[in-house]
Amino acid sequence: MRLPAAARHAGTAAGLAALSVLAYVLLKNVQGDRGQVVLLIVVWTIALTGLNLIQGLGGYPSLAHVSFFAGGAYLSAYLLGKGLPMAVCAALAVGGTMLAGLVVALVFSRTRGQYFAIGTMFFTAVVNLVLTNAAGVTGGPNGRPVDLGFSLDATLVLLAASLGLSLGAFHVLARTRFGDRLRAVREDEDLAQHVGVPTARVKLVAMVASSAFGAWAGVLFAQYNGVIAPSQFTFVQSFLMLVAIGLGGSGRLLAPLVGSAIVIGFTQLIKLGPGISQIALGVLFILVTLLVPNGVLGGITGLWRRVRPGRAGGPAAEPPRVRAKEEVAS
Repeated sequence: MRLPAAARHAGTAAGLAALSVLAYVLLKNVQGDRGQVVLLIVVWTIALTGLNLIQGLGGYPSLAHVSFFAGGAYLSAYLLGKGLPMAVCAALAVGGTMLAGLVVALVFSRTRGQYFAIGTMFFTAVVNLVLTNAAGVTGGPNGRPVDLGFSLDATLVLLAASLGLSLGAFHVLARTRFGDRLRAVREDEDLAQHVGVPTARVKLVAMVASSAFGAWAGVLFAQYNGVIAPSQFTFVQSFLMLVAIGLGGSGRLLAPLVGSAIVIGFTQLIKLGPGISQIALGVLFILVTLLVPNGVLGGITGLWRRVRPGRAGGPAAEPPRVRAKEEVAS
């Protein structure tokens, strides 16, 4: 028997609030290398929640997301260095990054598949070149220090709260008509367009929305880390973000958190030598893709349904698939 919708949403909200509390406790108390791992998992979860919109729900692999992450970090650091209040710097950094996301979406929203991925990869390469060579603004390859705009305690609270709120925002968006339209694009873009779904506009809105998550994560990362450099925002990081969503389970609520924990855990905690950690991560990704194509969360959900067949129709981590085509298109 299914729980009422209000009860399910209340349970989700309580769970996300508990995750935020746990994130704050870990950020506050875990130090050293493990503290850095906790920071990266939290920051990546916030950023990847946006990628989960365009890639997870919409089925479009965006390789531009790390550029949005960098945009929030660098713009906020630059504006803060000019003496602007931190709240203004953060708002302008997110707004400016969303404008860049709009430009990317306008250029590539009508492309599909590998052409979309190649176009967004090209954008990331250009952004990284700018960060590396515009030394007067970005500090060049060695990076630049970031002034303290938020106190450390305030940054920790914002990081922890943003983790729960970003996942909550995804939970809400995934259950709106916008989320249904994104799933329609993922399932069959031609059919979706045929029944009246404005596919190009839907992808455009998803890209702009995803850039906001990435930018805000960049702002918080810069504040906590104190130093930012182009090496933190390369194509490799962009590809690892795609891998994280795939490992977690594209389109599922907790995919950013689970995927980030796996990817960051492998690359930061398991020291197998230069490049070996990435090879091990690649092997893991291949195994997960072959054994559980829907990611770790999809595999857990499938196993739970086998163990409890009487609960068929129970609430899933991913919202129901596209409703009637007429409702999606209207």
